[in-house]
Amino acid sequence: MMTVSENIFHELDFFAVSFLLGIVLVLVYDCLRIFRRLLRHSPAWIALEDLCYWIVTAFVIFAMLYQKNDGLIRGFSIGGIVLGMFLYNQFISCYTVRYIARFFKKIIRMIHKAWRFLSAPFRRAAGVVSGKSRALADRGKKMAKYGKKRLKKIQKEIRIGVTKK
Repeated sequence: MMTVSENIFHELDFFAVSFLLGIVLVLVYDCLRIFRRLLRHSPAWIALEDLCYWIVTAFVIFAMLYQKNDGLIRGFSIGGIVLGMFLYNQFISCYTVRYIARFFKKIIRMIHKAWRFLSAPFRRAAGVVSGKSRALADRGKKMAKYGKKRLKKIQKEIRIGVTKK
């Protein structure tokens, strides 16, 4: 029987790590896509997120190449990364993003409903207080208006009294 050389195992290990790195990179991007589905982003913000993602991705790929292959860029390693990204994106990514985003949206909706239910007494109390304070403010405005009219009348009477003498 023939034994496989250690170099081939090293190359196979390097390809497997490249392939898994491609999967992990798309999985991380899927997390970013899920986050975008949960919170709406402006195009500028999305562009900034993508730029940061690709910069980090470049450093991660460089670190993997440096650690596993002394920094040498090999075609099959890049091919492994691309193959991992492609296969994950084609067969798993669409389901991952769709169902995890739905799951988190349901959780957020449940938390929102629970919050609305628990805060209802406080909102009602605030409505009553604001209604009472509004009524008091209206009454205060009427009293101020009446007081102003009264002061003008007194002022007029004083002027008339001073000019008559």
